[in-house]
Amino acid sequence: MSLETASAAPSISQLLGKLADDGSIALSEIREKANHELSSFAELAQKELNQFDISMPPAISLISGDGFQLKLENAHPHEAEIQNWLQGNLILARKFKEVEVLFEFVRATESAGEVFPESSHFHIGLTSAGPIAYFEDNHSY
Repeated sequence: MSLETASAAPSISQLLGKLADDGSIALSEIREKANHELSSFAELAQKELNQFDISMPPAISLISGDGFQLKLENAHPHEAEIQNWLQGNLILARKFKEVEVLFEFVRATESAGEVFPESSHFHIGLTSAGPIAYFEDNHSY
């Protein structure tokens, strides 16, 4: 194992959980971890949004923007407050990226060999029915 791989291994196992002796992990376990982290992200976001008296509906769709900043992707009546909340919120941005990476693992495994367009962006939707995670191709980002 190279030094680069060795230094990356602890962070991958922290993200994915316990790996088998051969370094593998079941897709079902990655999917379960991704859904758990998505729920944790939504709980954190909702707790913080409650401090600003912002609730759903309407839904809030978040994407990762430039400079590790989250962006509101949809129109919302509290857009200015949400943008202020997102600006510089590194804890939320880090949690978003963790969820994104897990869903990227699931997507790549389910679609082995498929090349995804660079215009594909990961979204987290916060809705009154619960969070959703999805990829969408869009050329306007």
